[in-house]
Amino acid sequence: MVPPEESSMSPQHARGNDETSLVVIPEPIVPDILKDEEGNESPDGLLPRDVLSRDLKITIPAWDFSTEPEFVKDVVLVGFRRRGLPFDDDTAGVFPFDIPIDPGDKIVSVPQRDLASGVYDLSYKLKIGGNDAESLKKTITVDRVPPDDGQEPAMLDLLDLEGDITDDYLDEHGQVRFKVRLYLDVKARDRAIYYWTDTNTPPDFETEIREQAFSQLDIDNDQLIITVYADEIRLRGHGQRYIYYRLRDWAGNRGPRSRPLPVFVDLTPGVPIHKPPRIPLSDRGLIDRQHAREGAVNQRAVTVEIDAYDNPLSGDQVLLDWDGTVLPPQDVDPANFPCVIPVPWSALTAKGLGPVNARVTYRVRTRGVDSKPSMETLVSVNLTVAGQDHANAPALLNPKLALLEIYGAKSKVLNTLLTEDFGEDADGFLTLFDAPERGHTIEVYWGSISTPVARYIVQTGDVAGKRVPFNIPWSVIDQDRLNPALPVHYTTSNGVNQQLAPFTPVKVSIIIIEGLQEPSFPDAGISGTLDCCAKPRLWERVRVRIEGNPVFDEKDIVTLFWQGCAGPNGTTPIPKAAERFSTTLSADQARNGFEVHVTDYERLIAPMQNRGSALCHYTLKKFTGGRGVSKKDFVIINRTMASGAVCSPTNETCTEP
Repeated sequence: MVPPEESSMSPQHARGNDETSLVVIPEPIVPDILKDEEGNESPDGLLPRDVLSRDLKITIPAWDFSTEPEFVKDVVLVGFRRRGLPFDDDTAGVFPFDIPIDPGDKIVSVPQRDLASGVYDLSYKLKIGGNDAESLKKTITVDRVPPDDGQEPAMLDLLDLEGDITDDYLDEHGQVRFKVRLYLDVKARDRAIYYWTDTNTPPDFETEIREQAFSQLDIDNDQLIITVYADEIRLRGHGQRYIYYRLRDWAGNRGPRSRPLPVFVDLTPGVPIHKPPRIPLSDRGLIDRQHAREGAVNQRAVTVEIDAYDNPLSGDQVLLDWDGTVLPPQDVDPANFPCVIPVPWSALTAKGLGPVNARVTYRVRTRGVDSKPSMETLVSVNLTVAGQDHANAPALLNPKLALLEIYGAKSKVLNTLLTEDFGEDADGFLTLFDAPERGHTIEVYWGSISTPVARYIVQTGDVAGKRVPFNIPWSVIDQDRLNPALPVHYTTSNGVNQQLAPFTPVKVSIIIIEGLQEPSFPDAGISGTLDCCAKPRLWERVRVRIEGNPVFDEKDIVTLFWQGCAGPNGTTPIPKAAERFSTTLSADQARNGFEVHVTDYERLIAPMQNRGSALCHYTLKKFTGGRGVSKKDFVIINRTMASGAVCSPTNETCTEP
């Protein structure tokens, strides 16, 4: 930098006496200027109305900042004046920047009080070391005046029809058009905001139908057209109605409303000439996902049947309207009625998954002319599901549902059951699906078993992602103890529709030593009966004998299962008369066998009063990890004598010692 007494401007900003030394300083940047659809700024620098209530932010592109401390500061002067006026240093905004100056563009402003309606030149000067240079100018337009100078707009003109707006007209044309009359100072991107009401003195808070922007071509052709569609008119009902509008310009200035144009809407339907469509239903009586997959009776889809009508011609087509979705034309064979039309999933779900009562009609197109809609058929539709949906809907299998996880009670290996899990229930878990609702049901299926083996009902407070536990009973696992990939899955249900989760292959490798000799009852005699004369007496103990076996070893665990039964041959189990007795074998017991004494008379023996029985078997848990299970045998237990007397600890009825 040169010292202060010399020229302080660098070549980038200096303007000497020689005008050829002038270097162009870029124009200021105004981020708030309106931009078109392609991101281009308004050529007039038009500001939106909603930024005029605050200071206008201006960005000054970074310049070659001074670095010499002697300069003290660089100064930016902001000139904002009516278009065509010169830059006035005395009225310009002053923004000093102390040295050293942080890098980057600088933010300055124009005071809000200066933002009156008009067209302005905006530029700035850089003052460095006593010298200054002015930037290029930027046009700024402030517009606070609504279109047509804020005057009340003219009433709309109704186009294309005279008289009432009828149901037939809406069926044929699908819309009603209105024209906005040309007005003073109309500009491209002006908009008409239009309203439909049932009163000629509407309140100010009514909701508009929509907005219509006007292009320069619309203006040049005097075609400022707004359109109200048939469904919007029908939604607002039958009777005397009024339409009015307001004008709004690109800046956002909003004018008063026009006088309302009265129109009468006659939605009385014409008499249909065709019978209602028929929709075959399953015995469930509605359209659900199973119906969408299979049809009512094996049609493989939802179908609609059109009965014969008068004078069908070759070349006729049926246009089916499924609840507002019109299907592609279906050719009619005059010799083959009913005409069967499949309804695709996209049409079934066009308005969502329901539940809904879908309205179904059709038209007949003859030689290019469509008939009036047929009589209507209503059908209940519910395609909702428990859990997230998937792209292949309505397919039952949903690959987006989480897989089940299965763990053995002892092995704790994912999706694996080993020999050490013998006799134990397994643990199952799954991650709860999206948007669970109270009452949604999950049912777990195991292998080839056709009925669910576990169930969970969603409770209040359950959320997606919750880890839901299940118990898989041993009685289920025991049906297939050796399977390298046993298929396990679950279904979700909301009471109407099911989804099927992907199958989890579970490795089941529970290898059991089969055919172990059944336990025996040494005191039962040849008849296999323990009665009042049994020695020892029933209330003293019942001895159960387990013979030694070459597969038994020291430290193995043998567990005897005792089940009291009301029947004489191990039938009709008595729930509370059951127990298990575990014995860790010594070497002698493994070789020579051992006895288990059942002594809980009141709970395990007394319930078998009149020709009951005890059903017994045992399991083997090898110290080295193997498992075994014995055959079952029973002993008859009878405490009732021929005389009818019942023996007990307090009533000895046997005459034998």
